[in-house]
Amino acid sequence: MDPIRTVIARAARRLLVASWLRHTVVWLTVALVLAAAARGAQKLSPVLTVEWNWVLPALVGASALIALVIAYARRPKEIDVARTIDERAGLRESLSTALCVEQEDRAWSRAIVEDARHRASRVVVRDAVPIEAPGNSWWPIAACAGLLAVWWLPATDVGGLFAKKQAEEAERAQVQQVAEQVSQTQKEIDEILAKAGVEIEEPADTGEDLFKPEQIERVSAEEMQRAAIKKLTALSDKLEEQRNGERGMTFDAIRDAMKRMETPEPGPATEMSRAMARGDFAEAKRQLEKLAEQIQSGEMSDEQKKQLQQQLEKMSEAMAQMAENRQQLVEQLRQAGLSEAQAQRLASDPNALEQALKEQGLSQEQIDQLKQQAQAQQNASDAASAMSQAMGQMAQGMQNGSESQMQDGLGSMSGQLSKMEQMQSEMQALEQAMGQCQGQMADICKNPGSGMGQTAGEGSQWGRNGQFSQGERMAQGNASGGPGQGLGVGPEEAPADFMLKSEKATVNTTDQGPVIASSLVYGAQVKGESTAAFSAVASSAEAQAAEAIETKRVPREHEEAVKAYFGRLKKAAEKESGESPKPAEQGNDS
Repeated sequence: MDPIRTVIARAARRLLVASWLRHTVVWLTVALVLAAAARGAQKLSPVLTVEWNWVLPALVGASALIALVIAYARRPKEIDVARTIDERAGLRESLSTALCVEQEDRAWSRAIVEDARHRASRVVVRDAVPIEAPGNSWWPIAACAGLLAVWWLPATDVGGLFAKKQAEEAERAQVQQVAEQVSQTQKEIDEILAKAGVEIEEPADTGEDLFKPEQIERVSAEEMQRAAIKKLTALSDKLEEQRNGERGMTFDAIRDAMKRMETPEPGPATEMSRAMARGDFAEAKRQLEKLAEQIQSGEMSDEQKKQLQQQLEKMSEAMAQMAENRQQLVEQLRQAGLSEAQAQRLASDPNALEQALKEQGLSQEQIDQLKQQAQAQQNASDAASAMSQAMGQMAQGMQNGSESQMQDGLGSMSGQLSKMEQMQSEMQALEQAMGQCQGQMADICKNPGSGMGQTAGEGSQWGRNGQFSQGERMAQGNASGGPGQGLGVGPEEAPADFMLKSEKATVNTTDQGPVIASSLVYGAQVKGESTAAFSAVASSAEAQAAEAIETKRVPREHEEAVKAYFGRLKKAAEKESGESPKPAEQGNDS
Protein backbone atom coordinates (compact mmCIF):
# COMPACT_ATOMS: atom_id res chain seq x y z
CA MET A 1 0.00 0.00 0.00
CA ASP A 2 3.02 2.29 0.17
CA PRO A 3 2.83 3.60 -3.42
CA ILE A 4 -0.92 4.07 -3.06
CA ARG A 5 -0.68 6.13 0.14
CA THR A 6 2.26 8.12 -1.20
CA VAL A 7 0.26 9.18 -4.24
CA ILE A 8 -2.79 9.95 -2.09
CA ALA A 9 -0.72 12.08 0.35
CA ARG A 10 0.85 14.10 -2.45
CA ALA A 11 -2.51 14.62 -4.11
CA ALA A 12 -4.09 15.65 -0.76
CA ARG A 13 -1.48 18.37 -0.30
CA ARG A 14 -2.06 19.74 -3.78
CA LEU A 15 -5.83 19.67 -3.26
CA LEU A 16 -5.34 21.61 0.01
CA VAL A 17 -3.28 24.28 -1.77
CA ALA A 18 -5.86 24.58 -4.54
CA SER A 19 -8.65 24.93 -1.97
CA TRP A 20 -6.62 27.57 -0.10
CA LEU A 21 -6.18 29.58 -3.30
CA ARG A 22 -9.90 29.50 -4.01
CA HIS A 23 -10.81 30.69 -0.53
CA THR A 24 -8.04 33.31 -0.59
CA VAL A 25 -9.49 34.83 -3.75
CA VAL A 26 -12.89 35.11 -2.11
CA TRP A 27 -11.72 36.51 1.21
CA LEU A 28 -9.21 38.88 -0.39
CA THR A 29 -12.02 40.26 -2.53
CA VAL A 30 -14.14 40.77 0.58
CA ALA A 31 -11.24 42.56 2.33
CA LEU A 32 -10.60 44.89 -0.61
CA VAL A 33 -14.28 45.72 -0.89
CA LEU A 34 -14.34 46.60 2.82
CA ALA A 35 -11.21 48.75 2.37
CA ALA A 36 -12.82 50.56 -0.57
CA ALA A 37 -15.93 51.19 1.52
CA ALA A 38 -13.83 52.54 4.42
CA ARG A 39 -11.86 54.76 2.06
CA GLY A 40 -15.09 56.05 0.53
CA ALA A 41 -16.47 56.84 3.98
CA GLN A 42 -13.23 58.63 4.78
CA LYS A 43 -13.56 60.71 1.61
CA LEU A 44 -17.11 61.71 2.50
CA SER A 45 -16.20 62.44 6.12
CA PRO A 46 -12.49 63.26 6.45
CA VAL A 47 -12.84 63.29 10.23
CA LEU A 48 -12.48 59.48 10.10
CA THR A 49 -8.87 58.41 10.48
CA VAL A 50 -7.58 55.06 9.25
CA GLU A 51 -3.96 53.95 9.57
CA TRP A 52 -3.67 52.54 6.07
CA ASN A 53 0.01 51.77 6.52
CA TRP A 54 -0.87 48.78 8.64
CA VAL A 55 -4.57 48.29 7.86
CA LEU A 56 -4.02 47.17 4.24
CA PRO A 57 -1.27 44.62 5.05
CA ALA A 58 -3.39 43.38 7.94
CA LEU A 59 -6.40 42.83 5.67
CA VAL A 60 -4.31 40.87 3.15
CA GLY A 61 -2.73 38.75 5.87
CA ALA A 62 -6.07 38.10 7.56
CA SER A 63 -7.62 37.03 4.25
CA ALA A 64 -4.84 34.51 3.62
CA LEU A 65 -5.03 33.17 7.18
CA ILE A 66 -8.82 32.78 7.14
CA ALA A 67 -8.63 31.02 3.77
CA LEU A 68 -5.99 28.61 5.11
CA VAL A 69 -8.07 27.77 8.18
CA ILE A 70 -11.19 27.13 6.08
CA ALA A 71 -9.25 25.04 3.53
CA TYR A 72 -7.69 22.92 6.26
CA ALA A 73 -11.02 22.45 8.03
CA ARG A 74 -12.64 21.35 4.77
CA ARG A 75 -9.79 19.20 3.51
CA PRO A 76 -11.04 15.95 1.75
CA LYS A 77 -10.76 12.53 3.39
CA GLU A 78 -8.37 9.87 2.14
CA ILE A 79 -11.05 7.93 0.26
CA ASP A 80 -12.22 11.16 -1.43
CA VAL A 81 -8.67 11.94 -2.54
CA ALA A 82 -8.37 8.39 -3.95
CA ARG A 83 -11.59 8.79 -5.91
CA THR A 84 -10.35 12.14 -7.29
CA ILE A 85 -7.12 10.49 -8.48
CA ASP A 86 -9.05 7.58 -10.02
CA GLU A 87 -11.26 10.00 -11.85
CA ARG A 88 -8.57 12.38 -13.10
CA ALA A 89 -5.93 9.73 -13.87
CA GLY A 90 -8.38 7.28 -15.49
CA LEU A 91 -7.65 4.44 -13.03
CA ARG A 92 -11.27 3.18 -13.00
CA GLU A 93 -11.61 3.32 -9.21
CA SER A 94 -8.51 1.17 -8.66
CA LEU A 95 -7.13 3.21 -5.75
CA SER A 96 -10.48 3.71 -4.02
CA THR A 97 -11.32 -0.02 -4.33
CA ALA A 98 -7.90 -1.01 -2.98
CA LEU A 99 -8.46 1.18 0.08
CA CYS A 100 -11.78 -0.55 0.69
CA VAL A 101 -10.48 -4.20 0.44
CA GLU A 102 -6.95 -3.80 1.81
CA GLN A 103 -7.94 -5.39 5.13
CA GLU A 104 -9.44 -8.53 3.49
CA ASP A 105 -7.32 -11.70 3.18
CA ARG A 106 -8.88 -13.16 0.08
CA ALA A 107 -6.98 -13.77 -3.15
CA TRP A 108 -9.27 -11.46 -5.07
CA SER A 109 -8.62 -8.62 -2.65
CA ARG A 110 -4.86 -9.14 -2.78
CA ALA A 111 -4.97 -9.07 -6.58
CA ILE A 112 -6.90 -5.77 -6.59
CA VAL A 113 -4.44 -4.18 -4.16
CA GLU A 114 -1.45 -5.36 -6.16
CA ASP A 115 -2.95 -3.98 -9.35
CA ALA A 116 -3.64 -0.64 -7.63
CA ARG A 117 0.01 -0.44 -6.49
CA HIS A 118 1.19 -1.06 -9.98
CA ARG A 119 -1.07 1.67 -11.38
CA ALA A 120 -0.24 4.15 -8.58
CA SER A 121 3.45 3.89 -9.35
CA ARG A 122 2.76 5.14 -12.87
CA VAL A 123 0.56 8.11 -11.83
CA VAL A 124 2.05 11.62 -12.33
CA VAL A 125 0.41 13.57 -9.48
CA ARG A 126 1.12 17.08 -10.83
CA ASP A 127 -0.68 16.14 -14.04
CA ALA A 128 -3.54 14.38 -12.33
CA VAL A 129 -4.04 17.07 -9.64
CA PRO A 130 -2.68 20.34 -11.06
CA ILE A 131 -2.56 23.58 -8.99
CA GLU A 132 -4.21 26.21 -11.16
CA ALA A 133 -5.51 29.73 -10.62
CA PRO A 134 -9.18 29.75 -9.70
CA GLY A 135 -11.64 30.86 -12.32
CA ASN A 136 -12.67 33.88 -10.22
CA SER A 137 -9.11 35.19 -9.85
CA TRP A 138 -10.21 38.45 -11.45
CA TRP A 139 -12.37 39.29 -8.43
CA PRO A 140 -9.55 40.72 -6.23
CA ILE A 141 -8.10 42.52 -9.25
CA ALA A 142 -11.40 44.27 -9.84
CA ALA A 143 -11.76 45.04 -6.14
CA CYS A 144 -8.22 46.48 -6.08
CA ALA A 145 -9.02 48.67 -9.09
CA GLY A 146 -12.13 49.93 -7.32
CA LEU A 147 -10.09 50.69 -4.19
CA LEU A 148 -7.57 52.69 -6.23
CA ALA A 149 -10.37 54.60 -7.92
CA VAL A 150 -11.91 55.50 -4.58
CA TRP A 151 -8.47 56.22 -3.13
CA TRP A 152 -7.76 59.14 -5.48
CA LEU A 153 -11.21 60.71 -5.31
CA PRO A 154 -11.26 64.27 -3.89
CA ALA A 155 -12.35 64.51 -0.26
CA THR A 156 -15.74 66.06 0.46
CA ASP A 157 -16.76 67.02 3.98
CA VAL A 158 -20.44 66.18 3.60
CA GLY A 159 -21.46 66.60 7.24
CA GLY A 160 -18.96 69.33 8.14
CA LEU A 161 -17.35 67.03 10.68
CA PHE A 162 -13.83 67.57 9.37
CA ALA A 163 -14.11 71.34 9.63
CA LYS A 164 -15.48 70.96 13.13
CA LYS A 165 -12.61 68.69 14.10
CA GLN A 166 -10.07 71.08 12.63
CA ALA A 167 -11.64 73.93 14.59
CA GLU A 168 -11.47 71.87 17.78
CA GLU A 169 -7.83 70.95 17.16
CA ALA A 170 -6.98 74.59 16.42
CA GLU A 171 -8.74 75.67 19.60
CA ARG A 172 -6.88 73.03 21.64
CA ALA A 173 -3.61 74.19 20.12
CA GLN A 174 -4.47 77.80 20.93
CA VAL A 175 -5.37 76.90 24.50
CA GLN A 176 -2.10 75.03 24.90
CA GLN A 177 -0.15 77.91 23.35
CA VAL A 178 -1.70 80.47 25.71
CA ALA A 179 -0.98 78.25 28.70
CA GLU A 180 2.64 77.81 27.60
CA GLN A 181 3.04 81.56 27.01
CA VAL A 182 1.76 82.38 30.48
CA SER A 183 3.98 79.72 32.03
CA GLN A 184 7.03 80.99 30.14
CA THR A 185 6.27 84.60 31.11
CA GLN A 186 5.90 83.59 34.76
CA LYS A 187 9.23 81.77 34.57
CA GLU A 188 11.00 84.75 32.97
CA ILE A 189 9.57 87.15 35.56
CA ASP A 190 10.66 84.85 38.39
CA GLU A 191 14.19 84.73 36.93
CA ILE A 192 14.33 88.53 36.60
CA LEU A 193 13.14 89.07 40.17
CA ALA A 194 15.39 86.34 41.58
CA LYS A 195 18.42 87.84 39.84
CA ALA A 196 17.71 91.21 41.46
CA GLY A 197 16.80 89.66 44.82
CA VAL A 198 13.21 90.94 44.72
CA GLU A 199 10.40 89.02 46.37
CA ILE A 200 6.73 89.72 45.74
CA GLU A 201 3.63 88.23 47.28
CA GLU A 202 1.68 85.80 45.15
CA PRO A 203 -1.53 87.33 43.75
CA ALA A 204 -4.70 86.32 45.55
CA ASP A 205 -6.53 83.22 44.33
CA THR A 206 -8.93 84.35 41.60
CA GLY A 207 -10.97 81.13 41.46
CA GLU A 208 -10.52 77.84 39.64
CA ASP A 209 -7.03 77.37 38.20
CA LEU A 210 -7.54 76.66 34.49
CA PHE A 211 -3.81 76.17 33.91
CA LYS A 212 -3.75 72.72 35.47
CA PRO A 213 -3.25 69.90 32.92
CA GLU A 214 -6.63 68.35 33.72
CA GLN A 215 -8.37 71.71 33.21
CA ILE A 216 -6.62 72.67 29.96
CA GLU A 217 -8.26 69.80 28.08
CA ARG A 218 -11.79 70.98 28.77
CA VAL A 219 -11.66 74.78 28.54
CA SER A 220 -12.20 76.85 25.41
CA ALA A 221 -9.65 79.19 23.89
CA GLU A 222 -11.69 82.22 24.93
CA GLU A 223 -11.88 81.01 28.53
CA MET A 224 -8.14 80.35 28.55
CA GLN A 225 -7.42 83.83 27.15
CA ARG A 226 -9.61 85.43 29.81
CA ALA A 227 -7.89 83.39 32.50
CA ALA A 228 -4.45 84.31 31.13
CA ILE A 229 -5.30 88.02 30.99
CA LYS A 230 -6.72 87.82 34.51
CA LYS A 231 -3.62 86.10 35.85
CA LEU A 232 -1.17 88.43 34.10
CA THR A 233 -3.17 91.49 35.15
CA ALA A 234 -3.08 90.40 38.78
CA LEU A 235 0.66 89.81 38.53
CA SER A 236 1.21 93.16 36.80
CA ASP A 237 -0.82 94.97 39.47
CA LYS A 238 1.26 93.30 42.16
CA LEU A 239 4.49 94.36 40.45
CA GLU A 240 3.22 97.91 39.96
CA GLU A 241 2.10 98.09 43.58
CA GLN A 242 5.58 97.12 44.75
CA ARG A 243 7.29 99.45 42.25
CA ASN A 244 5.18 102.40 43.41
CA GLY A 245 5.47 101.44 47.07
CA GLU A 246 7.48 103.13 49.77
CA ARG A 247 10.80 101.72 48.58
CA GLY A 248 10.13 102.78 44.99
CA MET A 249 9.10 106.27 46.07
CA THR A 250 12.26 106.51 48.17
CA PHE A 251 14.44 105.61 45.21
CA ASP A 252 12.62 108.08 42.93
CA ALA A 253 13.02 110.85 45.52
CA ILE A 254 16.76 110.17 45.88
CA ARG A 255 17.30 109.98 42.13
CA ASP A 256 15.39 113.21 41.48
CA ALA A 257 17.31 114.99 44.22
CA MET A 258 20.62 113.76 42.83
CA LYS A 259 19.78 115.24 39.43
CA ARG A 260 19.53 118.68 41.03
CA MET A 261 22.87 118.37 42.82
CA GLU A 262 25.51 120.78 41.53
CA THR A 263 28.78 119.26 40.34
CA PRO A 264 31.81 120.69 42.19
CA GLU A 265 34.90 122.19 40.58
CA PRO A 266 37.04 119.80 38.48
CA GLY A 267 39.01 117.36 40.57
CA PRO A 268 39.46 113.68 41.50
CA ALA A 269 35.80 113.26 42.60
CA THR A 270 34.29 114.79 39.46
CA GLU A 271 33.41 111.45 37.84
CA MET A 272 31.82 110.15 41.03
CA SER A 273 29.75 113.32 41.34
CA ARG A 274 28.60 113.08 37.71
CA ALA A 275 27.65 109.42 38.13
CA MET A 276 25.56 110.29 41.19
CA ALA A 277 23.88 113.12 39.29
CA ARG A 278 22.99 110.67 36.50
CA GLY A 279 21.57 108.23 39.02
CA ASP A 280 24.20 105.61 38.13
CA PHE A 281 25.06 104.48 41.65
CA ALA A 282 27.03 101.44 40.51
CA GLU A 283 29.42 103.70 38.59
CA ALA A 284 29.56 106.12 41.53
CA LYS A 285 30.57 103.27 43.83
CA ARG A 286 33.24 102.16 41.38
CA GLN A 287 34.66 105.69 41.20
CA LEU A 288 34.66 105.87 45.02
CA GLU A 289 36.63 102.62 45.22
CA LYS A 290 39.03 104.00 42.63
CA LEU A 291 39.60 107.11 44.77
CA ALA A 292 40.21 104.94 47.84
CA GLU A 293 42.83 102.90 45.94
CA GLN A 294 44.59 106.06 44.75
CA ILE A 295 44.71 107.44 48.30
CA GLN A 296 45.99 104.19 49.83
CA SER A 297 48.60 103.60 47.13
CA GLY A 298 49.94 107.16 47.34
CA GLU A 299 49.23 107.89 43.68
CA MET A 300 47.33 111.08 44.56
CA SER A 301 49.42 114.21 44.87
CA ASP A 302 48.99 116.79 47.62
CA GLU A 303 47.31 119.15 45.17
CA GLN A 304 44.84 116.45 44.15
CA LYS A 305 44.16 115.61 47.79
CA LYS A 306 43.40 119.26 48.46
CA GLN A 307 41.06 119.37 45.47
CA LEU A 308 39.38 116.17 46.65
CA GLN A 309 38.93 117.63 50.14
CA GLN A 310 37.29 120.74 48.71
CA GLN A 311 35.05 118.65 46.45
CA LEU A 312 33.95 116.44 49.34
CA GLU A 313 33.16 119.49 51.48
CA LYS A 314 31.00 121.00 48.74
CA MET A 315 29.27 117.69 48.04
CA SER A 316 28.64 117.28 51.77
CA GLU A 317 27.03 120.72 51.90
CA ALA A 318 24.93 119.89 48.82
CA MET A 319 23.79 116.63 50.41
CA ALA A 320 22.91 118.42 53.63
CA GLN A 321 20.80 120.91 51.70
CA MET A 322 19.20 118.02 49.82
CA ALA A 323 18.29 116.35 53.12
CA GLU A 324 16.47 119.49 54.24
CA ASN A 325 14.68 120.03 50.91
CA ARG A 326 11.10 118.74 51.12
CA GLN A 327 9.56 121.17 48.67
CA GLN A 328 7.86 118.51 46.53
CA LEU A 329 6.08 116.99 49.53
CA VAL A 330 5.18 120.45 50.81
CA GLU A 331 3.49 121.26 47.48
CA GLN A 332 1.46 118.05 47.64
CA LEU A 333 0.37 118.80 51.20
CA ARG A 334 -0.64 122.33 50.19
CA GLN A 335 -2.72 120.87 47.37
CA ALA A 336 -4.40 118.66 49.98
CA GLY A 337 -5.60 121.83 51.78
CA LEU A 338 -2.89 122.47 54.37
CA SER A 339 -1.37 125.88 54.87
CA GLU A 340 2.25 126.67 54.03
CA ALA A 341 3.27 126.55 57.68
CA GLN A 342 1.43 123.29 58.33
CA ALA A 343 2.90 121.70 55.21
CA GLN A 344 6.43 122.75 56.18
CA ARG A 345 6.00 121.38 59.70
CA LEU A 346 4.27 118.10 58.80
CA ALA A 347 6.59 117.32 55.88
CA SER A 348 9.25 116.34 58.42
CA ASP A 349 6.86 114.63 60.85
CA PRO A 350 5.04 111.69 59.18
CA ASN A 351 3.55 110.58 62.52
CA ALA A 352 1.55 113.78 63.01
CA LEU A 353 0.54 113.91 59.37
CA GLU A 354 -2.38 111.47 59.53
CA GLN A 355 -4.42 113.46 62.06
CA ALA A 356 -3.92 116.70 60.14
CA LEU A 357 -5.03 115.10 56.90
CA LYS A 358 -8.13 113.61 58.52
CA GLU A 359 -9.15 117.08 59.61
CA GLN A 360 -9.01 118.13 55.95
CA GLY A 361 -11.65 115.51 55.07
CA LEU A 362 -9.43 113.35 52.88
CA SER A 363 -10.24 109.72 52.24
CA GLN A 364 -8.22 106.99 53.89
CA GLU A 365 -6.69 106.04 50.55
CA GLN A 366 -5.47 109.61 49.98
CA ILE A 367 -4.15 109.77 53.53
CA ASP A 368 -2.25 106.51 53.12
CA GLN A 369 -0.74 107.69 49.85
CA LEU A 370 0.44 111.00 51.34
CA LYS A 371 1.80 109.20 54.40
CA GLN A 372 3.69 106.84 52.13
CA GLN A 373 5.12 109.78 50.18
CA ALA A 374 6.09 111.50 53.42
CA GLN A 375 7.83 108.37 54.66
CA ALA A 376 9.63 107.98 51.33
CA GLN A 377 10.76 111.61 51.53
CA GLN A 378 11.97 111.00 55.07
CA ASN A 379 13.93 107.94 53.94
CA ALA A 380 15.48 109.91 51.08
CA SER A 381 16.42 112.70 53.48
CA ASP A 382 17.98 110.18 55.87
CA ALA A 383 20.02 108.69 53.01
CA ALA A 384 21.17 112.14 51.86
CA SER A 385 22.03 113.07 55.44
CA ALA A 386 24.04 109.86 55.87
CA MET A 387 25.97 110.52 52.65
CA SER A 388 26.55 114.12 53.72
CA GLN A 389 28.00 112.97 57.04
CA ALA A 390 30.16 110.35 55.28
CA MET A 391 31.58 112.90 52.83
CA GLY A 392 32.14 115.38 55.64
CA GLN A 393 33.94 112.70 57.62
CA MET A 394 36.14 111.91 54.61
CA ALA A 395 36.95 115.60 54.10
CA GLN A 396 37.69 116.07 57.82
CA GLY A 397 39.95 113.03 57.82
CA MET A 398 41.90 114.34 54.82
CA GLN A 399 42.23 117.76 56.46
CA ASN A 400 43.44 116.32 59.77
CA GLY A 401 45.56 113.61 58.15
CA SER A 402 43.59 110.95 60.04
CA GLU A 403 43.57 107.76 57.98
CA SER A 404 41.11 105.99 60.30
CA GLN A 405 38.60 108.83 60.02
CA MET A 406 39.07 108.80 56.25
CA GLN A 407 38.48 105.02 56.10
CA ASP A 408 35.36 105.30 58.27
CA GLY A 409 33.95 107.90 55.92
CA LEU A 410 34.81 105.79 52.87
CA GLY A 411 33.13 102.74 54.40
CA SER A 412 29.99 104.67 55.29
CA MET A 413 29.78 106.25 51.82
CA SER A 414 30.37 102.90 50.12
CA GLY A 415 27.58 101.35 52.18
CA GLN A 416 25.15 104.10 51.21
CA LEU A 417 26.01 103.75 47.51
CA SER A 418 25.59 99.97 47.78
CA LYS A 419 22.09 100.48 49.16
CA MET A 420 21.28 102.88 46.32
CA GLU A 421 22.66 100.40 43.77
CA GLN A 422 20.52 97.59 45.23
CA MET A 423 17.40 99.76 45.11
CA GLN A 424 18.16 100.73 41.52
CA SER A 425 18.56 97.06 40.55
CA GLU A 426 15.25 96.18 42.24
CA MET A 427 13.36 99.00 40.50
CA GLN A 428 14.80 98.05 37.10
CA ALA A 429 13.85 94.40 37.67
CA LEU A 430 10.29 95.36 38.62
CA GLU A 431 9.95 97.61 35.57
CA GLN A 432 11.31 94.88 33.30
CA ALA A 433 8.91 92.33 34.81
CA MET A 434 6.00 94.73 34.28
CA GLY A 435 7.09 95.11 30.67
CA GLN A 436 7.08 91.32 30.27
CA CYS A 437 3.52 91.16 31.60
CA GLN A 438 2.29 93.96 29.35
CA GLY A 439 4.01 92.48 26.30
CA GLN A 440 2.55 89.03 26.93
CA MET A 441 -0.94 90.45 27.39
CA ALA A 442 -0.55 92.34 24.12
CA ASP A 443 0.42 89.09 22.36
CA ILE A 444 -2.50 87.14 23.83
CA CYS A 445 -5.07 89.90 23.30
CA LYS A 446 -4.35 90.87 19.74
CA ASN A 447 -6.93 93.45 18.65
CA PRO A 448 -8.14 92.68 15.12
CA GLY A 449 -9.31 95.57 12.99
CA SER A 450 -13.00 96.03 12.40
CA GLY A 451 -14.74 97.44 9.40
CA MET A 452 -17.87 97.39 7.29
CA GLY A 453 -18.18 96.47 3.66
CA GLN A 454 -20.73 95.47 1.06
CA THR A 455 -20.17 93.10 -1.83
CA ALA A 456 -21.04 94.16 -5.32
CA GLY A 457 -21.64 91.97 -8.36
CA GLU A 458 -24.13 91.18 -11.06
CA GLY A 459 -26.79 90.21 -8.56
CA SER A 460 -26.13 92.92 -5.99
CA GLN A 461 -28.31 95.94 -5.36
CA TRP A 462 -25.84 98.44 -6.79
CA GLY A 463 -24.79 96.56 -9.88
CA ARG A 464 -21.38 95.40 -10.95
CA ASN A 465 -19.68 98.75 -10.30
CA GLY A 466 -20.75 99.16 -6.70
CA GLN A 467 -22.82 101.77 -4.94
CA PHE A 468 -20.59 104.83 -5.33
CA SER A 469 -18.41 104.06 -8.38
CA GLN A 470 -18.77 105.59 -11.82
CA GLY A 471 -20.67 103.68 -14.52
CA GLU A 472 -19.16 102.47 -17.78
CA ARG A 473 -19.89 104.68 -20.83
CA MET A 474 -20.27 101.98 -23.48
CA ALA A 475 -21.72 99.22 -21.32
CA GLN A 476 -25.17 97.77 -21.72
CA GLY A 477 -27.56 96.54 -19.13
CA ASN A 478 -27.01 96.91 -15.39
CA ALA A 479 -23.68 98.70 -15.55
CA SER A 480 -24.19 102.20 -14.15
CA GLY A 481 -23.08 102.93 -10.63
CA GLY A 482 -25.02 104.56 -7.89
CA PRO A 483 -24.87 108.26 -7.02
CA GLY A 484 -21.48 109.44 -5.81
CA GLN A 485 -20.78 110.19 -2.19
CA GLY A 486 -17.76 112.25 -1.24
CA LEU A 487 -17.22 110.94 2.30
CA GLY A 488 -19.01 107.83 3.43
CA VAL A 489 -19.52 106.50 6.93
CA GLY A 490 -16.54 104.45 8.05
CA PRO A 491 -15.84 102.34 11.10
CA GLU A 492 -14.84 104.01 14.32
CA GLU A 493 -11.21 103.88 15.28
CA ALA A 494 -10.42 100.83 17.37
CA PRO A 495 -8.02 101.35 20.29
CA ALA A 496 -4.72 99.55 19.89
CA ASP A 497 -2.83 97.90 22.71
CA PHE A 498 0.51 99.39 23.64
CA MET A 499 3.12 98.86 26.30
CA LEU A 500 6.20 100.57 27.74
CA LYS A 501 9.26 98.42 28.26
CA SER A 502 12.50 99.62 29.84
CA GLU A 503 15.64 97.67 29.03
CA LYS A 504 19.31 98.34 29.61
CA ALA A 505 21.49 97.15 26.76
CA THR A 506 25.22 96.58 26.89
CA VAL A 507 26.74 98.76 24.17
CA ASN A 508 30.18 100.00 23.22
CA THR A 509 30.18 103.80 23.20
CA THR A 510 32.34 105.70 20.75
CA ASP A 511 33.00 109.35 20.00
CA GLN A 512 31.67 108.92 16.45
CA GLY A 513 28.14 109.64 15.32
CA PRO A 514 25.46 112.05 16.54
CA VAL A 515 24.58 112.68 20.18
CA ILE A 516 21.49 110.62 21.04
CA ALA A 517 20.96 111.82 24.61
CA SER A 518 22.17 114.53 26.95
CA SER A 519 21.71 115.34 30.62
CA LEU A 520 21.88 118.68 32.41
CA VAL A 521 24.35 118.59 35.29
CA TYR A 522 24.56 121.60 37.59
CA GLY A 523 28.12 122.87 38.08
CA ALA A 524 30.57 125.69 37.57
CA GLN A 525 30.74 127.07 34.05
CA VAL A 526 34.05 126.70 32.22
CA LYS A 527 34.76 130.06 30.56
CA GLY A 528 36.91 130.43 27.47
CA GLU A 529 37.84 132.96 24.78
CA SER A 530 37.22 132.56 21.07
CA THR A 531 39.85 133.81 18.57
CA ALA A 532 38.20 132.44 15.45
CA ALA A 533 36.30 135.66 14.68
CA PHE A 534 39.43 137.84 15.01
CA SER A 535 41.46 135.55 12.72
CA ALA A 536 38.71 135.57 10.08
CA VAL A 537 38.44 139.37 10.13
CA ALA A 538 42.22 139.78 9.88
CA SER A 539 42.46 137.41 6.91
CA SER A 540 39.57 139.13 5.12
CA ALA A 541 41.04 142.60 5.68
CA GLU A 542 44.45 141.52 4.38
CA ALA A 543 42.87 140.09 1.21
CA GLN A 544 40.92 143.31 0.59
CA ALA A 545 44.05 145.43 1.08
CA ALA A 546 46.03 143.29 -1.35
CA GLU A 547 43.26 143.64 -3.93
CA ALA A 548 43.19 147.42 -3.49
CA ILE A 549 46.94 147.65 -4.06
CA GLU A 550 46.73 145.47 -7.17
CA THR A 551 43.95 147.58 -8.68
CA LYS A 552 45.88 150.84 -7.98
CA ARG A 553 43.18 152.12 -5.63
CA VAL A 554 45.84 152.86 -2.98
CA PRO A 555 48.28 155.67 -3.81
CA ARG A 556 51.83 154.46 -4.41
CA GLU A 557 53.27 156.49 -1.53
CA HIS A 558 50.87 154.70 0.92
CA GLU A 559 51.37 151.10 -0.30
CA GLU A 560 54.24 150.28 2.09
CA ALA A 561 52.32 151.61 5.09
CA VAL A 562 49.22 149.57 4.19
CA LYS A 563 51.29 146.39 3.72
CA ALA A 564 53.08 146.88 7.04
CA TYR A 565 49.82 147.50 8.94
CA PHE A 566 48.00 144.41 7.63
CA GLY A 567 51.14 142.31 8.06
CA ARG A 568 51.24 143.15 11.78
CA LEU A 569 47.50 142.39 11.99
CA LYS A 570 48.03 138.95 10.41
CA LYS A 571 50.87 138.10 12.81
CA ALA A 572 48.69 139.08 15.78
CA ALA A 573 45.86 136.81 14.53
CA GLU A 574 48.25 133.87 14.07
CA LYS A 575 49.64 134.40 17.56
CA GLU A 576 46.14 134.44 19.12
CA SER A 577 45.11 131.25 17.31
CA GLY A 578 48.34 129.44 18.22
CA GLU A 579 49.50 129.05 14.62
CA SER A 580 53.17 129.52 13.85
CA PRO A 581 53.84 132.12 11.13
CA LYS A 582 54.83 130.73 7.79
CA PRO A 583 58.46 131.31 6.82
CA ALA A 584 59.02 133.85 4.09
CA GLU A 585 59.57 132.41 0.65
CA GLN A 586 63.05 132.88 -0.68
CA GLY A 587 63.21 134.68 -3.98
CA ASN A 588 65.49 133.72 -6.81
CA ASP A 589 68.10 136.26 -7.80
CA SER A 590 67.75 137.04 -11.40
